[in-house]
Amino acid sequence: MAITHGLLTYEAEGMEGGPYHSRKLHVPGDTSGLTIGRGYDMKEKSSEKISADLVAAGVESQQAKLLGGAAGLSGKEAKDFIEKHGLSDLEISMDAQEVLFKQTYDELSRDVERICSKADCVAAYGAVDWPGLDEKIKDVLIDLRYRGDYTPGSRKLIQAFVAANDLDGYKQALTTRENWPNVPEDRFNRRMAFLES
Repeated sequence: MAITHGLLTYEAEGMEGGPYHSRKLHVPGDTSGLTIGRGYDMKEKSSEKISADLVAAGVESQQAKLLGGAAGLSGKEAKDFIEKHGLSDLEISMDAQEVLFKQTYDELSRDVERICSKADCVAAYGAVDWPGLDEKIKDVLIDLRYRGDYTPGSRKLIQAFVAANDLDGYKQALTTRENWPNVPEDRFNRRMAFLES
């Protein structure tokens, strides 16, 4: 399997090897949940969904059920879960990582499409032709949602450009650093390079 959609997000969400090896369990920040793969965060998922997703990705069912116990945990509690259950050496396969990423990316893509079609969003910024939307606009929109940057506040900056399918205006809003003070430098630079490629 190869990642064909969401490569910007996939590459930004982890790496192979090193201190940020994404196929091992990790907790990216104090408000993050237990995460595995490229951004599969268990904090806001039910234990049943976690178990089912992991089994579908090829993780052994007993391990998947155990990891389902991390539902709702974040920060120190999530880190403690790893230690309590002796999971610091658990590593998923590359295929499992890709399956989990694709599933999460597809879910968030549908969520962005839903947000774009909400009556209040359409009334404020205009309707979005999702199937006809420029792929760069779409990919960065989903990346914004993936990282938690697609908010009512950020929509004020970009949504009119999305509705107009205006890549130049969108690019200008996304590459103005002052518009994105809470976005890490690496993610900001990746988005900028992607839009300018």
